[in-house]
Amino acid sequence: MLSLKASDGYQCFGQYLLGSDKTFADEIFSQLKGSGMITEYAKLHMDLVEEADGLPATVKTICCTLDEFTANCKHLAKEIFRLHTLKELL
Repeated sequence: MLSLKASDGYQCFGQYLLGSDKTFADEIFSQLKGSGMITEYAKLHMDLVEEADGLPATVKTICCTLDEFTANCKHLAKEIFRLHTLKELL
């Protein structure tokens, strides 16, 4: 889940769906740039969220600069494309 800091708190503005393979999602999320230390100055958050019993639960959060966020979005798009392309080949 992608969030940015607004005047009334963090607002979700997008998400990447990494599928149902928890190991794959954890591996990809661990490759992202950013800091696990959440501060009041962090403007962009990326959260690894899993669904349990139909409810979302945040597993991990990283704070990103705009440059880190850009690199992360590129990396996520590449990995999701790779995942779906490999599925089609099998």
